[in-house]
Amino acid sequence: MTNSGGAASEEAFALLGHEIRLAILRAFFERYAPVDPDSRSEMRERRTLSYAELMAATDMEDSGKFNYHLGKLRGVYVEEIEEGYVPTASAIALYEAVIANRPTESIPSGFDIDESCPNCGSGLRGKYEQEFLTVECPPCELFWGATYRFPKNGLAVREGEGVYKALYDRMMHHVGLARTGQCPSCAGLTSVTVPRERLDEDSTPTAELTCETCSWFITVDIVSALQFEPQVTKALLELGVPLSKSSSMRATEQVLPDVTGWVSSDDPFYATISITYDDAVAEITVSDELKICSATVE
Repeated sequence: MTNSGGAASEEAFALLGHEIRLAILRAFFERYAPVDPDSRSEMRERRTLSYAELMAATDMEDSGKFNYHLGKLRGVYVEEIEEGYVPTASAIALYEAVIANRPTESIPSGFDIDESCPNCGSGLRGKYEQEFLTVECPPCELFWGATYRFPKNGLAVREGEGVYKALYDRMMHHVGLARTGQCPSCAGLTSVTVPRERLDEDSTPTAELTCETCSWFITVDIVSALQFEPQVTKALLELGVPLSKSSSMRATEQVLPDVTGWVSSDDPFYATISITYDDAVAEITVSDELKICSATVE
């Protein structure tokens, strides 16, 4: 994170460091309710509070003190309009983050998932630690599994196979957005690299996607990162790999057992990824930023 970004973050957090300012923000969302997204006037009306309503929400009688704290929030979390005051997108994002991670009933650190491993058919196992959800197949050596940040609310409203599908779809949705150059967390710029140490016969080739502004980062198998490229999708179809019809974010319905990679050029750097399926082979050559150079099927 840059110094300017750090200073901005500290300022934003500092604005929340007073109970009166928190009370002002709470006032907006205590009456918040979902509305028809096509009705902008209704949306604004639900989110608009008058000066008197905000002051009453804080139980304050000192208008000078109230004005001081309201002024601190103005611009970052609160905006004044003709009808009164409305929360900014930053305040709404803060509220949504609180809802996503609000305390729920105790979530066990380990639990069974009613879904079979896409490779060996064994039952999957889930772990939840530090608000990261892991889905894995303990006896399987091929299934890559998944670990990704997952809000508590997502586990509170799902069970069984829905947990794994929600985690995977969330990951792939964010990977797809990051592949366009936009961080799914802060909308900053993202970069993609292909770790050379994973390009050997004993490792699954991977790609690393990183935000240049915030802490968002993910490592995925390279086929998952490439699945959004039309040339790769075409190659998978030509190989006969079954593509999921239930979700555009889920490229394949099974583990690809034979994916290898190697450095095909050092300067400039190019990597070639080989995907073997039913005796057919696709070779995809990419740059160090995962840009497609060629894709062939034999």
